[in-house]
Amino acid sequence: ASQLADYVERWIAQSTAVVVDLSGLEFFGTAGFSALHLINVRCAGASRRWAVVPSKAVSRLLRICDPDNTLPLVKSVAAFQDADDDPDPNRLFQLVP
Repeated sequence: ASQLADYVERWIAQSTAVVVDLSGLEFFGTAGFSALHLINVRCAGASRRWAVVPSKAVSRLLRICDPDNTLPLVKSVAAFQDADDDPDPNRLFQLVP
């Protein structure tokens, strides 16, 4: 979990926005939630926009671990990009499993 958060953090400095695309995952445990929470804290600290594209497994865990919906979720990478007001779409970093 910390390795994933560290990996994303390296990209946070180079990107204006980050998408963590987990739509292909069939399993997602609490360590993964911890990583997403850490990514959320790091993106907030760097004033970076970010979001998660969840799979059914990720959504199931987030309903339990994040009942207040504090993590930013989007239906797809395209939906995130459509909402992006960044003039340089090439600065978007997308993490795909």
